Amino acid sequence: MKVVLLSLSGDLDYARRALRKHYPGEELSEIRRAEVEGASSKTRLERLRALKPDVFAVFTERLAWQRGQTALALYGALAGAKTILLFDSHGTMKEESRAKVLLSAPARMAHEAGLSATAIARSWRLLRQLERAVEKSLVGQAHASVVQGNAARESLSITYLRATPGAGTQFGGASSHINGFINAASGQGAKVRLISNDRIAGLDESETSLTIIEPEPLGTTRAAFDLHNNLVFTRGAVREMSLTPPDFIYQRYSRFTWAGIEASLLTGRPLFLEYNGSEVWVGRHWDAAGMFPLLERVERLNLKAAARIFVVSEVERRNLLRARVADEKIVVNPNGVDVEKFRPGVGGQLLRQELGITEDETLAGFVGTFGPWHGVLELAHAVTLLPLDARVRFLLIGAGKLREEVERVVREAGMMDRIIFAGVVEHERVPAYLDACDVLVSPHIPLGDGSEFFGSPTKLFEYMAMGKGIVASRLGQIGDVLADEESALLVEPGDVKQLSEAVLRLARSSELRERLGKAARERAVKHHTWTHNARMVLDAYRSWAANAAHA
Repeated sequence: MKVVLLSLSGDLDYARRALRKHYPGEELSEIRRAEVEGASSKTRLERLRALKPDVFAVFTERLAWQRGQTALALYGALAGAKTILLFDSHGTMKEESRAKVLLSAPARMAHEAGLSATAIARSWRLLRQLERAVEKSLVGQAHASVVQGNAARESLSITYLRATPGAGTQFGGASSHINGFINAASGQGAKVRLISNDRIAGLDESETSLTIIEPEPLGTTRAAFDLHNNLVFTRGAVREMSLTPPDFIYQRYSRFTWAGIEASLLTGRPLFLEYNGSEVWVGRHWDAAGMFPLLERVERLNLKAAARIFVVSEVERRNLLRARVADEKIVVNPNGVDVEKFRPGVGGQLLRQELGITEDETLAGFVGTFGPWHGVLELAHAVTLLPLDARVRFLLIGAGKLREEVERVVREAGMMDRIIFAGVVEHERVPAYLDACDVLVSPHIPLGDGSEFFGSPTKLFEYMAMGKGIVASRLGQIGDVLADEESALLVEPGDVKQLSEAVLRLARSSELRERLGKAARERAVKHHTWTHNARMVLDAYRSWAANAAHA
């Protein structure tokens, strides 16, 4: 029996292990996402048929988020697979026979198309209503009657909204940011309640009140999926907040979302928006969001309705100013790090032994999403340039759609023995993995359309707190936070030769690694903790509340 795997997102190594366990002893082959993405329906079908699958297995990070499941099952059935298996990183599996898929697919797809059309039409109607309501009320003004005394009060109540599901949000910078802010705000006396569409990796649910509003994997297009689930999430979140309104709403801005706006209008509490970048820009250049006229209006409405907007970089502040957002609403608040969790000596030595790293080897680490701006492909090419006698190995932590391409580059160079693919690592174990490394690499690359780099990579601050030698791109905020030859070695973004040479230089000098690492950690402790980040938000609220009370 032949099993063919298509991995859409999530930990590829996990997918392979799970299939070998589910189908022990059977032949396993793979069809790469890049082979079918963007191809015509006829070409996609021909490529899968050529592999002659008995089982077509589709792997994704979370089935509850995966739209188009019926279409994926039909794809496998039409290609001749007798069994279609959909499964995810959390152990969920859905198995159907070819006959059942062919029989039920037309009705299921028609039902989903109807729901998608309804979600789109309703979203346009509700958006127009919200635009009129925001224009009339200037969200947050009604809160003036209840803010008396809040400016001086220590124990503030915050409802944190995390709305849109998507690949990669269970790990990496998004998870670190949510945990970092909530823990730091709670540590400063605030009472934080999280309303989310899923559990957050690393969140201490015994300390943080969590309400989960499950997403529904429906939608004929990506935009239809997001719009349908915005309606689901907004309905649940607004109901929860109407019962116990917080002092303010803090929302992580995401595509096609207006839950915070609706809740603010209903409760009179201000919306504080964490804005990590334009979803319109992301949709045009990275994520093929679709329905841009609607997406643009939703984004403008969020920016208009927010009492304060927190951006991670000065570049993003300038972007908002060009979009005619009032300067007084914008607060630059870079990402941070928990310097108690991320510090030297947190289990790295034992992990090196488990990974088989010898005393004479240097371990260079990367953590993050294998996505378009993290530079992981450039890192792969840099690995291939190292001298054959260099005693350097690489630990790559994370997952994403470029994982297969990274693997291909290194394999074709005959250097797979230099790479350890750790896959997705539990949030609490990341510090130990970074501690196991001698060198940490942040190889970010410029944005493809020539825009200024607007990011504030969470891993950058985590690297700094670990006290290791860092190689990073001289790009945007990265080049502002790190000083070349003082706290890191900075290289030109995308220059794989410079990247390779800098890693090798640090590998050959423990003295240089120690000097740079010590300076980097001192700077992280002094300027870049999540405590700093949360304090900026709490102080901004108190300032806003004081002004509202006297308005």
